[in-house]
Amino acid sequence: MLKERIRVGVLMGGKSGEREVSLASGCHLVRTLDPTKYEVYPIELGMDGKWYLHHIDSPLLSEPRTIGTEPPTADTYEPPTANDSELVTGRVMKSRIDVLFLALHGPGGEDGAIQGYLETLGIPYVGSGILASALTMDKGRCKTFIQASGLPTPNWILLRKNQWEKETEKFRQRALADFPDGMVVKPNNLGSSIGISVLSAGENPFDAIERAFLVDSEVLIEARIQGKELTCGVYGQENPEVLPVTEIRPKNEFFDYESKYQAGASEEITPAEISDELAREVQSLARNAHLAFGCRGITRTDFMVVDEKPSIIEVNTIPGMTSVSIIPRACEAAGLDFEVILDRVIGEALFREELIPVA
Repeated sequence: MLKERIRVGVLMGGKSGEREVSLASGCHLVRTLDPTKYEVYPIELGMDGKWYLHHIDSPLLSEPRTIGTEPPTADTYEPPTANDSELVTGRVMKSRIDVLFLALHGPGGEDGAIQGYLETLGIPYVGSGILASALTMDKGRCKTFIQASGLPTPNWILLRKNQWEKETEKFRQRALADFPDGMVVKPNNLGSSIGISVLSAGENPFDAIERAFLVDSEVLIEARIQGKELTCGVYGQENPEVLPVTEIRPKNEFFDYESKYQAGASEEITPAEISDELAREVQSLARNAHLAFGCRGITRTDFMVVDEKPSIIEVNTIPGMTSVSIIPRACEAAGLDFEVILDRVIGEALFREELIPVA
């Protein structure tokens, strides 16, 4: 008698600037999940806010799925046709799947919003919960929590748009005074390096701050650290495991959107060419951050290192899962089967008892 397969929905897409990355991650997961164990349902969250359940022969799932050099916009969005998909709702999917694998990136996907919706519906999902997702998505509050947890992170300023508009010169001068060796200016709630500017010592931050405010209402200004760029994946809820440390050597000035998702735009070395002591410290910090935030599923923590001293830049609760992403490649470098790790986090999601019952 054949064992009944687990019904897994893979939710991808969304409205954020990271939509194309999410679609690539989701499609890679759909192709990777073992069809003898799982009945997979590819679900696109459209830019119109609707859920589309794609047929297995939908163009969405065709290979290869490429990511452009620039984030997408809503101007050219066309929803999938009825021939390729079926319009569904969360409540409909609750009756058709056992668990949902979140492959959403950016606002609406990593910030706790979809997690709260799923918990209200009572749908088990792979990934961190509401609080961990909200905290890590908000870069400024994330750094406050990292610091309060006794973990290292570069100094920063969190700037709201109304503050900037009222006292532009004051904050421009403060940024120059607080970060004499250069700074990194980031939208506070976006990922995939969208809207980021890296400034040298003494460089006027005005234009960079203005650009960041075009895509967010809050901007993070952070001390620039020039050193090795490292990242480390962690997976699991109970007794989480660490993956090998990866060193990132972008060909652009920093690990920007193009470097992350275009083949050949960066060199990623796994395991990183660093001392065993530093590798253990980075892995320990990544695991401690995963535990401190109460993360679940798979996370990736990014670091900058100077003089063998690592500082946490950010924690990603839904890291990229594309064919060129760091997590799948780190698994391969460690001799781990990526499918086995997916099995573990799906199993943990199914057996959690934290969901809000629906009346």
